[in-house]
Amino acid sequence: MKETKNQFGNGIENFRDLKHLYNLQLAYVRKKGIHFSFVLVKYTDDASASYEDFYQLVKDHLRKSDFVFAHQSKQYIILLLSISKVMESQSFLSRLQSALSPLKMPLVAVIAEIANSLHPLEEVLEAGEAKLLGLDFSDAQIVAIPHFAEKERIKMKISIIENDPITQSIFSNLFHNLETAEQNLEVKVFNDGLEFVESDWYRSEHHHIVVLNDILPRKNGFEVLHYLRGLPNEQKYLILFISSRNSEEAQLYCLENGADAYFVRPFNLKIFEIRIKNHLRRSR
Repeated sequence: MKETKNQFGNGIENFRDLKHLYNLQLAYVRKKGIHFSFVLVKYTDDASASYEDFYQLVKDHLRKSDFVFAHQSKQYIILLLSISKVMESQSFLSRLQSALSPLKMPLVAVIAEIANSLHPLEEVLEAGEAKLLGLDFSDAQIVAIPHFAEKERIKMKISIIENDPITQSIFSNLFHNLETAEQNLEVKVFNDGLEFVESDWYRSEHHHIVVLNDILPRKNGFEVLHYLRGLPNEQKYLILFISSRNSEEAQLYCLENGADAYFVRPFNLKIFEIRIKNHLRRSR
């Protein structure tokens, strides 16, 4: 295998592949909140098998969705376990311990669960290596390091497309008060549909709540609704239509063309707030 040196010391074989897999897993963390784990398993020359045989034994016990990487120092191997938190990683290591018993080598491992996209690969591996190499082989032991398991705040965009300053202020304050420790709500106000469509604000991968008035100076609410539902990633938008029209025909038209809810002025702001809270809870 081709060796690639990483920045914290000894080389990892196929480091470029590991980096690629790490970035793919981070995308799942950001978009779907799916955690994964790195597991570093220690090796000793006192074992009754070579490092290469040890590596192959571990590889044979992995799922198809998991990956193993050798290390130049031959002091340990690195596992990337997809869709795995600490508990799932511990279960895998318990099964692996039985397979290692013929090697007369206690299982010594470190688990780093990755729950956010804030840390580069090198930082994760450096922390895992430092912890692992500080452990001895007197007994089997599995240690989890918590540094990377803190959940990342979910970024959600809020667009208020409304030309009345008082209504803008009411909705802006409502959303700012709904921000939680887990969710970062970025609120932006647009005076009409054209200003919204001509911006780059809605062009991102983030979930997006759109509060949309139907009567606007330029590009009305119906036009914006059709525009958003015509985009390739239109599922990311929760569109809440606000209107003075109380006709059944107007409501059916909006709902059939992609509005998620239709509120007739004047409406109960508490019901509106509960609808938003339910959506935010499902988005965590």
